[in-house]
Amino acid sequence: MQVKRQLRKKSSIASRQAPWFSTNELLEYLGISESELEKSSKLFSEGVHYRKEKPSQADSQTLWRIDLIDELLCLPVPPLEKEAMLKAMNNDITCN
Repeated sequence: MQVKRQLRKKSSIASRQAPWFSTNELLEYLGISESELEKSSKLFSEGVHYRKEKPSQADSQTLWRIDLIDELLCLPVPPLEKEAMLKAMNNDITCN
């Protein structure tokens, strides 16, 4: 019983560490439209590049791994924007 709890806890922690973002956040970060994203959809793998927030619900929102999609599409992103997104993903943003 305790082993099952430990395994559930580890998988829960691992899933929280992955930087998953909403479709709107992805589109804003990449600076593309939803139709441009759809054109590239054949390149993405479910579970790697995207997943459903609640897999048991068909209308659940799609969550995306911005870092993996950015690498895959190789879109030019201004260095300051990329740095800001990386800091946000790593929770390294500080307010003065």
